[in-house]
Amino acid sequence: MDKIKNRRSFQLAIIAGAILVVTGMLFLLHMGKNPSSEAIPPKSGQSNEVDSEDKNQANQQGGGEENQNSSSEVIATEPSKPKPVDDNPADSGEEKGGVPIEKPAPTDADNPFAVFNNTLFIGDSRTEGFRLYSGVNNASYFCLKAMTVDDIVDGKTIRMSGQDVSVYDLLENGAYDKVIISVGLNELGWNHIETFLQEYGQLIDNIKQRQPNATVYVQAVLPVSRGKDASDKVHNNAQIYWYDTNIVQLAESKGAIYFNPAPAVVDADGFLLDEATTDGIHLNSEYCKKLAAYMADMI
Repeated sequence: MDKIKNRRSFQLAIIAGAILVVTGMLFLLHMGKNPSSEAIPPKSGQSNEVDSEDKNQANQQGGGEENQNSSSEVIATEPSKPKPVDDNPADSGEEKGGVPIEKPAPTDADNPFAVFNNTLFIGDSRTEGFRLYSGVNNASYFCLKAMTVDDIVDGKTIRMSGQDVSVYDLLENGAYDKVIISVGLNELGWNHIETFLQEYGQLIDNIKQRQPNATVYVQAVLPVSRGKDASDKVHNNAQIYWYDTNIVQLAESKGAIYFNPAPAVVDADGFLLDEATTDGIHLNSEYCKKLAAYMADMI
């Protein structure tokens, strides 16, 4: 019996010793583990995600072509609105960026169109037609087909003399006696006229800030022809009259001069003369000249 007990005690001692050896080896292995393989928690304030600015840049790169304008003249569409003009730009610490703008030669004083010397016209395709066919070559123009007032306020650029020019480039790098605005045709279908008036008012404010010595003229939206009026639910004279009524009030509130040269191009019933247009909206060359002569006597 004593031998059996001694044998069991010996076996238990061997087993206990083996357990101690294994435990010691595991402890040594744990202590010798490379700390660089451990996961290091981020510092306070850090994130494992891409920051919001990089996310925004990635989002802007994807699908950006959908917002490009098909017109070859327009280089940039829907840029950010420009910063408000400082009361004293010299205090801002930033240099005023200069874009060299070609200024048209003035007309002699005895020319009826001399009243348009140092004048800037701002508008849409109707103003573009006026620029091309009226004979008023002594004025500056910022106009484009399908242009809307919010495009202008947002700083949309037009390709002019080999450079991309916004209305702010013209206003900040030129000196004008008169600024004549003609918009509203392309905005007749907007859901809320209040949006149009708000944008229009902002445009007038921006002009007055940058050209404090200029007289700002707000031109009425010209009527359409009888045929166009009868066939178009948006571009009709009832809608135009409603817009013009509100433009009158806007001009008065902003210290601008409202004028309506429509009598030069309409019939006795107030419709655009059929002989003055080919599409019921835009004036032909002959009537662009008549409109210019009428406007020269008004301003």
